[in-house]
Amino acid sequence: MKKGLVLFALLVSALCICQPVIEIKLDRADATYVCETEAVFTVTIKADKDKPDLLSDGTATVRLTNDGLDNINSHQLDLSHGNPFEIKGTLEKPGFLSLQVSFPGAKTKIYAAAFEPLKIKPAADIPEDFESFWHGEIAKAEESPLDLQMTPWEGAPADFIAHKVSFAAPNGRVYGFISRPKAEGQYPAIFSVPGAGPGFSVPQYRKGYVTMVMNVHTYDPAIPGKTIKESYDDVNYGGMYMYKNIPDRTKTYMHRAIIGINRSLNWLAEQSYVAKGKIGYYGSSQGGAFGLILGGLNKNLRAIASNVPAMCDHLGYREGRLAGWPQYCRQMKNAPEIESMAQYYDAANFARFIDVPIRVIVGFADRTCSPSSVYAAYNVIPSKSKLIVDEIGMGHECWPSYNKAINWMIDLIQ
Repeated sequence: MKKGLVLFALLVSALCICQPVIEIKLDRADATYVCETEAVFTVTIKADKDKPDLLSDGTATVRLTNDGLDNINSHQLDLSHGNPFEIKGTLEKPGFLSLQVSFPGAKTKIYAAAFEPLKIKPAADIPEDFESFWHGEIAKAEESPLDLQMTPWEGAPADFIAHKVSFAAPNGRVYGFISRPKAEGQYPAIFSVPGAGPGFSVPQYRKGYVTMVMNVHTYDPAIPGKTIKESYDDVNYGGMYMYKNIPDRTKTYMHRAIIGINRSLNWLAEQSYVAKGKIGYYGSSQGGAFGLILGGLNKNLRAIASNVPAMCDHLGYREGRLAGWPQYCRQMKNAPEIESMAQYYDAANFARFIDVPIRVIVGFADRTCSPSSVYAAYNVIPSKSKLIVDEIGMGHECWPSYNKAINWMIDLIQ
Protein backbone atom coordinates (compact mmCIF):
# COMPACT_ATOMS: atom_id res chain seq x y z
CA MET A 1 0.00 0.00 0.00
CA LYS A 2 2.79 2.41 0.92
CA LYS A 3 4.59 1.55 -2.28
CA GLY A 4 1.42 2.38 -4.22
CA LEU A 5 1.12 5.73 -2.45
CA VAL A 6 4.73 6.57 -3.25
CA LEU A 7 4.24 5.74 -6.92
CA PHE A 8 1.08 7.86 -6.98
CA ALA A 9 2.93 10.76 -5.38
CA LEU A 10 5.72 10.49 -7.93
CA LEU A 11 3.17 10.45 -10.75
CA VAL A 12 1.43 13.57 -9.42
CA SER A 13 4.81 15.25 -9.02
CA ALA A 14 5.70 14.44 -12.64
CA LEU A 15 2.41 15.90 -13.84
CA CYS A 16 2.99 19.12 -11.89
CA ILE A 17 6.02 20.25 -13.86
CA CYS A 18 6.43 23.99 -13.48
CA GLN A 19 6.28 26.17 -16.57
CA PRO A 20 8.08 29.52 -16.43
CA VAL A 21 5.94 32.60 -17.02
CA ILE A 22 7.06 35.94 -18.47
CA GLU A 23 5.34 39.09 -17.22
CA ILE A 24 5.87 42.56 -18.69
CA LYS A 25 4.61 45.96 -17.66
CA LEU A 26 5.39 49.54 -18.64
CA ASP A 27 6.07 52.61 -16.55
CA ARG A 28 2.93 54.23 -17.97
CA ALA A 29 -0.41 52.54 -17.35
CA ASP A 30 -1.79 53.62 -20.73
CA ALA A 31 1.40 52.46 -22.52
CA THR A 32 1.36 55.69 -24.55
CA TYR A 33 4.33 58.04 -24.94
CA VAL A 34 5.49 61.17 -26.71
CA CYS A 35 8.07 60.54 -29.42
CA GLU A 36 11.70 60.62 -28.25
CA THR A 37 10.72 60.06 -24.62
CA GLU A 38 11.80 56.85 -22.93
CA ALA A 39 9.55 53.86 -22.36
CA VAL A 40 10.64 51.53 -19.56
CA PHE A 41 9.58 47.88 -19.75
CA THR A 42 9.90 45.83 -16.56
CA VAL A 43 10.24 42.12 -17.24
CA THR A 44 9.67 39.47 -14.58
CA ILE A 45 10.21 35.77 -15.14
CA LYS A 46 8.53 33.50 -12.60
CA ALA A 47 9.02 29.80 -12.01
CA ASP A 48 5.31 29.12 -12.59
CA LYS A 49 2.06 31.08 -12.98
CA ASP A 50 0.85 29.83 -9.61
CA LYS A 51 4.12 30.43 -7.78
CA PRO A 52 5.63 33.85 -6.99
CA ASP A 53 9.19 32.49 -6.99
CA LEU A 54 11.49 34.38 -9.35
CA LEU A 55 14.00 32.48 -11.43
CA SER A 56 17.64 33.32 -10.78
CA ASP A 57 19.29 31.32 -13.52
CA GLY A 58 18.81 30.84 -17.24
CA THR A 59 19.06 33.21 -20.19
CA ALA A 60 16.29 35.39 -21.59
CA THR A 61 16.33 36.65 -25.17
CA VAL A 62 14.94 40.15 -25.68
CA ARG A 63 14.21 41.95 -28.95
CA LEU A 64 13.01 45.51 -29.53
CA THR A 65 11.43 46.25 -32.90
CA ASN A 66 9.42 48.85 -34.75
CA ASP A 67 6.09 47.06 -34.36
CA GLY A 68 7.52 43.64 -35.13
CA LEU A 69 9.52 44.47 -38.26
CA ASP A 70 12.67 46.62 -38.20
CA ASN A 71 15.04 45.46 -35.48
CA ILE A 72 16.06 48.14 -32.97
CA ASN A 73 17.96 46.07 -30.44
CA SER A 74 18.31 42.41 -29.53
CA HIS A 75 20.44 40.68 -26.93
CA GLN A 76 20.45 38.03 -24.22
CA LEU A 77 20.23 38.56 -20.47
CA ASP A 78 21.50 36.24 -17.74
CA LEU A 79 18.90 36.09 -14.95
CA SER A 80 21.67 35.68 -12.40
CA HIS A 81 22.38 39.37 -13.01
CA GLY A 82 18.88 40.41 -12.03
CA ASN A 83 15.23 39.43 -12.22
CA PRO A 84 13.10 41.52 -12.68
CA PHE A 85 15.07 43.53 -15.23
CA GLU A 86 14.36 46.67 -17.27
CA ILE A 87 14.44 47.26 -21.02
CA LYS A 88 14.34 50.86 -22.21
CA GLY A 89 13.70 52.34 -25.62
CA THR A 90 12.08 55.06 -27.67
CA LEU A 91 10.88 55.94 -31.19
CA GLU A 92 11.64 59.14 -33.02
CA LYS A 93 8.39 59.10 -35.00
CA PRO A 94 4.85 57.81 -34.33
CA GLY A 95 4.60 54.05 -34.07
CA PHE A 96 4.83 51.11 -31.69
CA LEU A 97 7.96 50.03 -29.86
CA SER A 98 7.46 46.29 -29.49
CA LEU A 99 9.32 44.13 -26.97
CA GLN A 100 9.53 40.37 -27.47
CA VAL A 101 10.90 38.26 -24.61
CA SER A 102 11.69 34.55 -24.86
CA PHE A 103 12.83 32.11 -22.17
CA PRO A 104 13.28 28.32 -22.32
CA GLY A 105 10.07 26.55 -21.38
CA ALA A 106 7.99 29.75 -21.33
CA LYS A 107 5.52 31.11 -23.84
CA THR A 108 7.10 34.01 -25.71
CA LYS A 109 5.68 37.33 -24.52
CA ILE A 110 5.08 40.44 -26.61
CA TYR A 111 4.32 43.87 -25.19
CA ALA A 112 4.35 47.25 -26.89
CA ALA A 113 4.55 50.95 -26.13
CA ALA A 114 2.62 53.36 -28.35
CA PHE A 115 4.33 56.55 -29.46
CA GLU A 116 1.81 59.20 -30.49
CA PRO A 117 -0.34 56.58 -32.25
CA LEU A 118 -2.99 59.09 -33.33
CA LYS A 119 -0.35 60.59 -35.63
CA ILE A 120 0.40 57.34 -37.49
CA LYS A 121 -0.38 57.68 -41.18
CA PRO A 122 -0.66 55.03 -43.90
CA ALA A 123 2.70 54.47 -45.54
CA ALA A 124 1.30 55.28 -48.98
CA ASP A 125 -1.22 57.77 -50.31
CA ILE A 126 -4.47 56.52 -51.78
CA PRO A 127 -4.24 55.87 -55.56
CA GLU A 128 -5.79 58.69 -57.58
CA ASP A 129 -8.17 56.28 -59.33
CA PHE A 130 -9.12 54.29 -56.21
CA GLU A 131 -12.73 55.50 -56.13
CA SER A 132 -13.24 55.31 -59.88
CA PHE A 133 -11.77 51.80 -59.97
CA TRP A 134 -14.09 50.39 -57.34
CA HIS A 135 -17.20 52.23 -58.47
CA GLY A 136 -16.44 51.04 -61.99
CA GLU A 137 -16.02 47.43 -60.89
CA ILE A 138 -19.27 47.57 -58.93
CA ALA A 139 -21.10 49.07 -61.91
CA LYS A 140 -19.77 46.34 -64.23
CA ALA A 141 -20.97 43.68 -61.82
CA GLU A 142 -24.43 45.21 -61.75
CA GLU A 143 -24.70 44.63 -65.50
CA SER A 144 -25.07 40.93 -64.69
CA PRO A 145 -28.10 39.45 -62.89
CA LEU A 146 -27.80 39.05 -59.12
CA ASP A 147 -28.91 35.43 -59.55
CA LEU A 148 -30.04 35.05 -55.94
CA GLN A 149 -30.26 31.43 -54.83
CA MET A 150 -31.99 30.63 -51.53
CA THR A 151 -32.28 27.23 -49.88
CA PRO A 152 -34.44 26.80 -46.74
CA TRP A 153 -32.31 25.84 -43.74
CA GLU A 154 -33.61 22.90 -41.76
CA GLY A 155 -33.16 23.01 -38.02
CA ALA A 156 -33.81 26.71 -37.48
CA PRO A 157 -35.38 27.59 -34.11
CA ALA A 158 -39.17 27.50 -34.12
CA ASP A 159 -39.52 31.28 -34.13
CA PHE A 160 -37.05 31.86 -37.00
CA ILE A 161 -36.91 31.44 -40.76
CA ALA A 162 -33.44 30.74 -42.15
CA HIS A 163 -31.90 30.19 -45.56
CA LYS A 164 -28.60 29.46 -47.19
CA VAL A 165 -28.05 32.16 -49.81
CA SER A 166 -25.67 32.86 -52.67
CA PHE A 167 -25.19 35.68 -55.14
CA ALA A 168 -23.43 36.10 -58.46
CA ALA A 169 -20.08 37.89 -58.37
CA PRO A 170 -17.23 38.43 -60.86
CA ASN A 171 -15.43 35.15 -61.54
CA GLY A 172 -17.69 33.15 -59.23
CA ARG A 173 -20.21 33.50 -56.42
CA VAL A 174 -20.40 34.39 -52.73
CA TYR A 175 -22.24 32.30 -50.14
CA GLY A 176 -23.73 32.82 -46.72
CA PHE A 177 -26.79 32.53 -44.51
CA ILE A 178 -29.68 34.71 -43.45
CA SER A 179 -32.12 34.30 -40.58
CA ARG A 180 -35.13 36.40 -39.50
CA PRO A 181 -37.91 36.24 -36.97
CA LYS A 182 -40.92 34.30 -38.21
CA ALA A 183 -43.36 36.95 -36.99
CA GLU A 184 -44.35 39.58 -39.55
CA GLY A 185 -42.70 42.96 -39.20
CA GLN A 186 -39.64 45.05 -39.94
CA TYR A 187 -36.51 44.33 -37.95
CA PRO A 188 -33.05 45.84 -37.59
CA ALA A 189 -30.39 43.75 -39.31
CA ILE A 190 -26.92 42.60 -38.30
CA PHE A 191 -24.39 41.84 -41.04
CA SER A 192 -21.04 40.07 -40.61
CA VAL A 193 -18.08 38.52 -42.44
CA PRO A 194 -15.89 35.97 -40.59
CA GLY A 195 -12.19 36.04 -39.89
CA ALA A 196 -9.76 34.12 -42.10
CA GLY A 197 -10.52 30.42 -42.34
CA PRO A 198 -13.28 28.17 -43.67
CA GLY A 199 -16.07 30.65 -42.86
CA PHE A 200 -19.59 30.31 -41.48
CA SER A 201 -21.17 26.89 -41.91
CA VAL A 202 -24.55 27.57 -40.28
CA PRO A 203 -26.91 30.54 -39.86
CA GLN A 204 -26.64 32.85 -36.86
CA TYR A 205 -29.69 33.86 -34.80
CA ARG A 206 -30.53 36.83 -32.62
CA LYS A 207 -33.98 37.42 -31.18
CA GLY A 208 -35.67 40.45 -32.72
CA TYR A 209 -33.08 40.84 -35.52
CA VAL A 210 -32.42 39.80 -39.06
CA THR A 211 -28.94 38.28 -39.18
CA MET A 212 -26.91 37.83 -42.35
CA VAL A 213 -23.43 36.31 -42.49
CA MET A 214 -21.43 36.12 -45.71
CA ASN A 215 -18.26 34.17 -46.49
CA VAL A 216 -15.43 35.35 -48.73
CA HIS A 217 -15.03 31.95 -50.39
CA THR A 218 -16.07 30.57 -53.77
CA TYR A 219 -17.54 27.37 -52.36
CA ASP A 220 -20.93 26.39 -51.00
CA PRO A 221 -20.46 26.08 -47.20
CA ALA A 222 -23.09 23.33 -46.90
CA ILE A 223 -22.48 20.73 -49.58
CA PRO A 224 -24.17 17.44 -48.67
CA GLY A 225 -21.56 14.84 -47.76
CA LYS A 226 -18.69 17.33 -47.65
CA THR A 227 -17.45 19.32 -44.70
CA ILE A 228 -16.66 23.01 -44.96
CA LYS A 229 -13.10 22.18 -43.89
CA GLU A 230 -12.72 19.90 -46.90
CA SER A 231 -13.96 22.65 -49.21
CA TYR A 232 -11.53 25.07 -47.57
CA ASP A 233 -8.63 22.68 -48.09
CA ASP A 234 -9.58 22.36 -51.76
CA VAL A 235 -9.52 26.13 -52.21
CA ASN A 236 -6.09 26.37 -50.60
CA TYR A 237 -4.58 23.59 -52.68
CA GLY A 238 -1.48 25.00 -54.32
CA GLY A 239 -1.48 28.16 -52.21
CA MET A 240 -3.52 30.06 -49.63
CA TYR A 241 -6.66 31.72 -50.96
CA MET A 242 -5.70 35.32 -50.17
CA TYR A 243 -2.72 35.17 -52.55
CA LYS A 244 -4.51 33.62 -55.52
CA ASN A 245 -4.39 35.49 -58.83
CA ILE A 246 -2.35 38.40 -57.58
CA PRO A 247 -1.22 40.89 -58.80
CA ASP A 248 -4.19 41.13 -61.21
CA ARG A 249 -6.40 43.56 -59.29
CA THR A 250 -9.55 42.43 -61.14
CA LYS A 251 -9.02 38.71 -60.54
CA THR A 252 -7.46 38.46 -57.09
CA TYR A 253 -9.50 36.38 -54.65
CA MET A 254 -10.74 39.38 -52.68
CA HIS A 255 -12.03 41.18 -55.77
CA ARG A 256 -14.92 38.76 -56.21
CA ALA A 257 -15.46 38.62 -52.44
CA ILE A 258 -15.66 42.41 -51.99
CA ILE A 259 -18.02 43.00 -54.91
CA GLY A 260 -20.18 39.96 -54.18
CA ILE A 261 -20.54 40.72 -50.48
CA ASN A 262 -21.28 44.36 -51.28
CA ARG A 263 -24.08 43.16 -53.60
CA SER A 264 -25.46 40.91 -50.86
CA LEU A 265 -25.58 43.86 -48.45
CA ASN A 266 -27.48 45.93 -51.01
CA TRP A 267 -29.94 43.07 -51.43
CA LEU A 268 -30.43 42.81 -47.68
CA ALA A 269 -31.24 46.52 -47.41
CA GLU A 270 -34.02 46.13 -49.97
CA GLN A 271 -35.90 43.38 -48.13
CA SER A 272 -39.33 44.30 -46.79
CA TYR A 273 -38.63 42.73 -43.39
CA VAL A 274 -35.53 44.88 -42.80
CA ALA A 275 -36.08 48.23 -41.07
CA LYS A 276 -34.79 51.04 -43.26
CA GLY A 277 -31.52 52.58 -42.14
CA LYS A 278 -31.01 50.03 -39.38
CA ILE A 279 -28.25 47.70 -40.52
CA GLY A 280 -25.19 47.26 -38.32
CA TYR A 281 -21.93 45.44 -38.95
CA TYR A 282 -19.47 43.50 -36.79
CA GLY A 283 -16.35 41.52 -37.65
CA SER A 284 -12.88 40.59 -36.43
CA SER A 285 -9.57 40.31 -38.33
CA GLN A 286 -10.57 39.58 -41.94
CA GLY A 287 -14.11 40.39 -40.82
CA GLY A 288 -12.83 43.59 -39.21
CA ALA A 289 -11.28 44.54 -42.55
CA PHE A 290 -14.61 44.01 -44.29
CA GLY A 291 -16.18 46.40 -41.80
CA LEU A 292 -13.81 49.10 -43.07
CA ILE A 293 -14.23 48.04 -46.71
CA LEU A 294 -18.03 47.95 -46.67
CA GLY A 295 -18.14 51.05 -44.50
CA GLY A 296 -16.28 52.90 -47.24
CA LEU A 297 -18.12 51.37 -50.19
CA ASN A 298 -21.67 50.89 -49.01
CA LYS A 299 -24.02 53.49 -47.54
CA ASN A 300 -26.46 50.96 -46.09
CA LEU A 301 -24.57 50.51 -42.80
CA ARG A 302 -25.64 52.51 -39.74
CA ALA A 303 -22.80 51.50 -37.38
CA ILE A 304 -19.66 49.35 -37.44
CA ALA A 305 -17.79 47.33 -34.80
CA SER A 306 -14.35 46.27 -36.06
CA ASN A 307 -11.99 44.15 -33.96
CA VAL A 308 -8.27 43.95 -34.91
CA PRO A 309 -9.02 44.68 -38.58
CA ALA A 310 -6.77 43.01 -41.15
CA MET A 311 -5.68 44.21 -44.61
CA CYS A 312 -4.47 47.60 -43.35
CA ASP A 313 -1.39 49.60 -44.42
CA HIS A 314 -0.03 47.05 -46.88
CA LEU A 315 2.97 49.24 -47.63
CA GLY A 316 3.83 49.73 -43.95
CA TYR A 317 7.26 48.20 -44.52
CA ARG A 318 8.26 51.49 -46.16
CA GLU A 319 8.15 52.98 -42.67
CA GLY A 320 9.91 49.97 -41.19
CA ARG A 321 6.76 48.59 -39.57
CA LEU A 322 4.67 45.46 -40.00
CA ALA A 323 1.63 45.60 -42.29
CA GLY A 324 -1.62 43.87 -41.45
CA TRP A 325 -2.56 40.38 -42.65
CA PRO A 326 -2.14 39.08 -45.31
CA GLN A 327 0.99 41.22 -45.74
CA TYR A 328 0.87 41.03 -49.54
CA CYS A 329 4.08 42.97 -50.08
CA ARG A 330 6.17 41.10 -47.54
CA GLN A 331 4.96 37.72 -48.77
CA MET A 332 5.72 38.64 -52.38
CA LYS A 333 9.12 40.28 -51.74
CA ASN A 334 7.87 43.85 -52.21
CA ALA A 335 7.57 43.49 -55.99
CA PRO A 336 6.35 46.73 -57.65
CA GLU A 337 3.36 45.05 -59.29
CA ILE A 338 2.32 43.63 -55.90
CA GLU A 339 2.61 47.06 -54.28
CA SER A 340 0.42 48.57 -56.97
CA MET A 341 -2.29 45.92 -56.57
CA ALA A 342 -2.17 45.96 -52.76
CA GLN A 343 -3.14 49.62 -52.51
CA TYR A 344 -6.54 48.84 -54.04
CA TYR A 345 -7.10 46.22 -51.33
CA ASP A 346 -5.85 48.29 -48.42
CA ALA A 347 -8.63 48.64 -45.85
CA ALA A 348 -7.08 51.96 -44.81
CA ASN A 349 -8.00 53.39 -48.20
CA PHE A 350 -11.62 52.24 -47.87
CA ALA A 351 -11.65 53.66 -44.33
CA ARG A 352 -11.12 57.15 -45.74
CA PHE A 353 -14.79 57.16 -46.80
CA ILE A 354 -16.48 55.95 -43.60
CA ASP A 355 -18.93 58.54 -42.29
CA VAL A 356 -21.00 56.45 -39.86
CA PRO A 357 -20.33 55.70 -36.17
CA ILE A 358 -17.54 53.14 -35.78
CA ARG A 359 -15.68 51.45 -32.95
CA VAL A 360 -12.27 49.88 -33.61
CA ILE A 361 -10.34 47.64 -31.22
CA VAL A 362 -6.56 47.29 -31.44
CA GLY A 363 -4.25 44.81 -29.72
CA PHE A 364 -0.86 46.27 -28.84
CA ALA A 365 0.68 42.76 -28.86
CA ASP A 366 -0.88 41.75 -32.19
CA ARG A 367 1.61 40.45 -34.76
CA THR A 368 -1.07 39.37 -37.26
CA CYS A 369 -2.82 42.72 -37.58
CA SER A 370 -0.17 45.03 -36.17
CA PRO A 371 -1.31 47.95 -34.01
CA SER A 372 0.42 50.47 -36.27
CA SER A 373 -1.54 49.15 -39.27
CA VAL A 374 -4.82 49.39 -37.36
CA TYR A 375 -4.07 52.93 -36.23
CA ALA A 376 -3.03 53.89 -39.77
CA ALA A 377 -6.53 52.96 -40.92
CA TYR A 378 -8.35 54.40 -37.91
CA ASN A 379 -6.64 57.77 -38.18
CA VAL A 380 -7.94 58.43 -41.70
CA ILE A 381 -11.58 57.66 -40.89
CA PRO A 382 -13.50 60.95 -41.28
CA SER A 383 -16.54 59.90 -39.20
CA LYS A 384 -17.43 62.39 -36.49
CA SER A 385 -18.36 59.47 -34.24
CA LYS A 386 -15.37 57.17 -33.97
CA LEU A 387 -13.50 55.56 -31.10
CA ILE A 388 -10.52 53.24 -30.86
CA VAL A 389 -10.12 50.92 -27.86
CA ASP A 390 -6.54 50.16 -26.85
CA GLU A 391 -6.03 46.64 -25.51
CA ILE A 392 -2.45 46.87 -24.28
CA GLY A 393 -1.75 43.21 -23.57
CA MET A 394 -3.91 41.71 -26.31
CA GLY A 395 -2.61 39.80 -29.29
CA HIS A 396 -4.67 38.69 -32.27
CA GLU A 397 -7.78 37.72 -30.37
CA CYS A 398 -11.14 38.88 -29.03
CA TRP A 399 -11.47 40.36 -25.56
CA PRO A 400 -14.65 41.54 -23.78
CA SER A 401 -14.24 44.94 -25.45
CA TYR A 402 -15.34 43.34 -28.71
CA ASN A 403 -18.67 42.25 -27.25
CA LYS A 404 -19.07 45.75 -25.81
CA ALA A 405 -18.51 47.21 -29.27
CA ILE A 406 -21.03 44.81 -30.80
CA ASN A 407 -23.60 45.76 -28.15
CA TRP A 408 -22.89 49.44 -28.82
CA MET A 409 -23.56 48.82 -32.52
CA ILE A 410 -26.78 46.94 -31.76
CA ASP A 411 -28.00 49.80 -29.57
CA LEU A 412 -27.57 52.20 -32.49
CA ILE A 413 -29.69 50.15 -34.90
CA GLN A 414 -32.59 49.48 -32.58
